[in-house]
This record gives sequence, structure tokens and C-alpha cells, in this order.
Amino acid sequence: MADNFLSRLRERQQSYILFTFLRKPYSTRDAINRGLVVAAIAAAIVAPIFIGGRGGDAAEGAGEAFSAKLVELGDLRAERDEEGSSSELDARIAQLEEETHLGYIEREGDAADKGALAPDFRLLDLEGEPRTLSEIDGPIVLNFWASWCEPCIEEMPEFEIVNQEAGGRVTFIGVNDGESLETARQFAYEVTGVSYLVLLDPRKFLTDGPYPLVGRPTTFFVGSDGLIKDLRVGIVDLETLRELVGNLIGEELGAAQEAVPEDYGEATLNILDSARANFVVAEEQIQRWRDDPGVLGDPGWQRNMEAQTRVWSDLHEQFLALTPPEQWSELHEKVSDALAQIANAAGPLVRDALSGENEGGLQTAITLFESFREIFDIAADNLGGVIETQQ
Repeated sequence: MADNFLSRLRERQQSYILFTFLRKPYSTRDAINRGLVVAAIAAAIVAPIFIGGRGGDAAEGAGEAFSAKLVELGDLRAERDEEGSSSELDARIAQLEEETHLGYIEREGDAADKGALAPDFRLLDLEGEPRTLSEIDGPIVLNFWASWCEPCIEEMPEFEIVNQEAGGRVTFIGVNDGESLETARQFAYEVTGVSYLVLLDPRKFLTDGPYPLVGRPTTFFVGSDGLIKDLRVGIVDLETLRELVGNLIGEELGAAQEAVPEDYGEATLNILDSARANFVVAEEQIQRWRDDPGVLGDPGWQRNMEAQTRVWSDLHEQFLALTPPEQWSELHEKVSDALAQIANAAGPLVRDALSGENEGGLQTAITLFESFREIFDIAADNLGGVIETQQ
């Protein structure tokens, strides 16, 4: 089962770029967006060669609170340059410099070696919020990856499986090494579909500093005491990963773990399969309209399209009736949220557009549907995968 899940994810990784760039653009905006993605991927490949892989500003995409501190810090530094120092001004600047520091945080006795204290650091996550290694409780799996590193991308779905199996008892962190926010988001969310914490190090503060890597991927297994218990250079296969993470929590992972209740697992997989099949049919109807906008006035096409939206609502109601085991509740909720947006937002918009034969309204509804379908696909693959591995 786990092999089937991983095969699906890897096929998806391999076909994602091909599908995205070879399908016919359905609008000028789609063509422009695709060009931007091509440029981003090209930059991810070429940048490491010419500029050492640095992806840009370390504070790119910073959240509102962090950005506000950066602005205040800049203003206060300018004020000090113009008007001179004062104890109050200097103290506030020092405080802000500490709070907005990104990169290595030195601690006595730290080193990127087995048995040493894991070097501390603060980086931004993909939502722009600062995260500090030493503030995370419990064991940590710290993995350094990049989009151009094929073994990194290959192993990430397996990291996601073990992350779910560990059920929150271990914090998985993927540090993107030297790339931009957009590239990290694309490959973490769309290509690999991981849900664990991903941090950005576009300026390579860590790998040019306290974590000098001899190869990528490199993974550190850090105990609750902050000491590095093990480290691996190169790809870590599923069974080895389960063993090393199991050592951190003193529990065997994988087949020995409690199985997903059969009634929940079977019902969930059936709904996920039904949703996937429905979405394929819906996309076929949408493509008919893109190829021939005149079908918007065809009663038969309208009935078919409206029927798809009714199925969206039925699927969401069926999914809401399921009660997941606690360890899978977060993944279950992500699937539910995506289905809710498709059923309760995109569906009514499609029906309204059909009733008024409103081409612009239909395009808006379809864009919403397809955006949340992508989110559903990732969440459904993750939830379905952990169910299959535990049955």
C-alpha cells in the first residue's frame, strides 16, 4: 500500500511540470502565469550555478508583524543617523535587531555533529512567520533540501508519511536551501505535497555557516534534549526513516502502529476516489466550454455541469459525516476544507453563472474550483496514503 502511494506521488512529481507546461493555455492570464512558473523553475536550476544558489532577501514574504518590526528598525536607524544616539533609542534598536535576526544563533557547545548540540537558528516559514529551532519542544527531524536536488524531492513524500505516523510527537522541518519563497512553496506544496514545517534560508545562512553540508539531502535527527542523535547524508528510505524517528520517540513506527479503523478508512477512500472521478468529469465539461464557449447556452451542457456541482455538495456532506481518528484529524480537516470550498463556494457560483449564462461569472467560479481542486488533490493524496499504509 505504501509503495502504491509513493508511486502515485512520484508519478505526480514527474508529470506535474510536463502537464502544466504542455497543456493548452485556457487564457492569456494562464499563459502568463505559466511563463512565470517556467522562469521560476529555470531560476531555481540556474541560480545555484551562477550565484551560489542564493534565492534573495532573507525576509522575503515576511508576515505583517515581522515586517512591521523591520520597518520600525529601519526608521529608528535613520533617526539615529540624523539626530544621534540616546540610551532609549539604542536599547529599542538592539531589541528589534535581536527580534528580527534571521540565521544562526550561536550557543556554546553546538556543532553539526552526532552527539553535539544542534546549532540554533531563526528562519521564516512559508507563511512569513519567524520560527526558532530551540523554541520547538520535543524531538526534531531537520532536513535540508532544494528543488534542483532530485533525491531531496524523491524522499519528501516518505518524510510526510512518517510525519503523519509520528502523530505530532516529532517535529519535521524541511529547510529550503538557497531558493526563493515562490520556488519553495511550489515544490513543497504542489510537487511533493508535504504538510510539515518548511523554513526558508535563501541566503544560505545555515549551510554557509553552522551546517556545512557535504551533500544534499542531509538530515539531522535531534532528540528532545537538543542533541543530534543521528545524521544521514543522501536519501533516507522509508524503513530507515521509520527506524530513526522511532528511536527518537522510543516506539516502532509503520506496520506496528495501530491501524486506521476499517470503517473510517474504507469510507474515506471511497469518498476520495468518488471525488477524483467526479472532478475528472467536471474538468471534461469545463474543457468543452473552453473549446466552444457557445455551449454555455446549451441546456444539455448546463444540466451536466449543474449535476457535477450537486455531486460536490453530496461528497462534502458524506465527508462531514465521518469521524477521523485523532492522529489523522489534521489531514482530514484539510480535505474537508477543500471540499467545503468546492461545494459551498464554487458550486453556487457555477449555478448562478449557468442560470444567467454569465461567461465572466463562470470563469471566476471555475478558477475557484480548480484552485481548491489542487489543494484537495494534495490533501487527499496525503490522507489516502497514510490510510493505505496503516491498513
